[in-house]
Amino acid sequence: METITVPPGRALPAGPNPGAGPGTNPGADPGVATDQGQPLTAAAVHLEELGALIDEVTAIDRAMAVQAAARVVAIDAARVCSERELDGSAFSPALTRRSLVAELACALRIPESTASGLLESSRALVQDLPDTLAALAAGRIGYRQAIILVNETTGLPAEAAAQLEQEALPSAGRLTASQFERKTRKLRERIDPESITARHVRSVADRSVRFDPARDGMGWLSAYLPASDALGVYGQVTDRAIALQGPDEPRTLTQLRADVFRDLLLQAGCAGTGCTQSGCTEAGCTEAGGTVAAGAAGMNGAMSGLRPNLIVTVPMLTLLGVTEEPGSLDGYGPIDPDTARALAAKCPSAVRILTHPETGAVLSVGRDRYTIPASLRTMLQVRDGTCRHPGCSRAASRSDIDHGLDWAFGGRTDHNNLAHLCPASHALKHEAGWKVSQAQDGTGTLTWTTPTGHTYVTESETIIGTAISAELRQKATRADEGASREG
Repeated sequence: METITVPPGRALPAGPNPGAGPGTNPGADPGVATDQGQPLTAAAVHLEELGALIDEVTAIDRAMAVQAAARVVAIDAARVCSERELDGSAFSPALTRRSLVAELACALRIPESTASGLLESSRALVQDLPDTLAALAAGRIGYRQAIILVNETTGLPAEAAAQLEQEALPSAGRLTASQFERKTRKLRERIDPESITARHVRSVADRSVRFDPARDGMGWLSAYLPASDALGVYGQVTDRAIALQGPDEPRTLTQLRADVFRDLLLQAGCAGTGCTQSGCTEAGCTEAGGTVAAGAAGMNGAMSGLRPNLIVTVPMLTLLGVTEEPGSLDGYGPIDPDTARALAAKCPSAVRILTHPETGAVLSVGRDRYTIPASLRTMLQVRDGTCRHPGCSRAASRSDIDHGLDWAFGGRTDHNNLAHLCPASHALKHEAGWKVSQAQDGTGTLTWTTPTGHTYVTESETIIGTAISAELRQKATRADEGASREG
């Protein structure tokens, strides 16, 4: 019979033994056999097993905290090593740090912004918050709690930061991350109330709007704003949404908020147009005179509000309604066929690319010219999607097209030698010792080699070259070269 061991700090289950027979002690501990030698009941064994598993999860969590502390120390040691190498180096301090951030991002498969934050938080824990690092290394607190202390002590004078750590740290091991963050924020304002104005000014400089793709053709649009502005925007959206509620309005308040927010920004449907037609059926109409058809998707109205330049890739048979293969929206990814068709048909600013073996896309201009023609630029933007550095996700539309093998050294203006790089990644390639090579199979796959000898592979977002036969590719190349000679 298996012996059940109770870890220190955990009591055996208490209470009546549900499986005990008549005449037994009803208050006996179900995890302990009675004097008569009765075996443990099934319920007691179950509770013991469950308790042991909880203890195992807790032990693993502590081990993860210990490993997180070890990673913090290693990351900061890498920073120190990188800065020490500056003596006699041809690289500037900024470029050296940029290269370290990029290599860390590649190694951990995280965005460079995350890697930069990881580098700074590790420095803060090792250099400024030794007690917090010690608690993490001992498994007494979690990594999230440690990062909260890093964030809340940032910008404080050294004395105030040390006091905040001393007062907040005892609570870190017993509060959830959100509870600990609220408590630490209050402690921070009590300890150093005079710095809040200066900190707010610095934070305002970091205001931003970001887009995060989601599943099922959806996406998150979020704004980091001063609290008063954010609450003001939310209040305006909520007030307008509440004004639309009524017995004939099928949408929930949450849905109305989203529609009002969209309409105010996109000017879709009736929003801002002064629509007073009682028969209006545009989804998201925010005018009192308009009504919304129940469940209406509002495709036409939503499409009419799009103003940015979009690139939508639509399979030809999907465009014709023969198949229901998804399309692709540049900067997002797969979209449902109905949206793809609506974008291709109703958005005058959209660039339509039909995925067909005879698209006629220009794949090469050889060595005749350095300048990349517009058609090849469009194809490369669709193919790459983003900057092709392994740690970067900047949109291709906001990046430059780089010759993998420099034009000066015989590189061709060819889709097999071109890829999008943002300025920062471009600088790593040309100034910090990073090397890149591109596969010649038309897929656009890049292999990067870091200054430390590590290699990373990045794949294109959309493979276009392989969808065109080698014969058509050669034909397009010969035709383009012939046109260039005639010109």
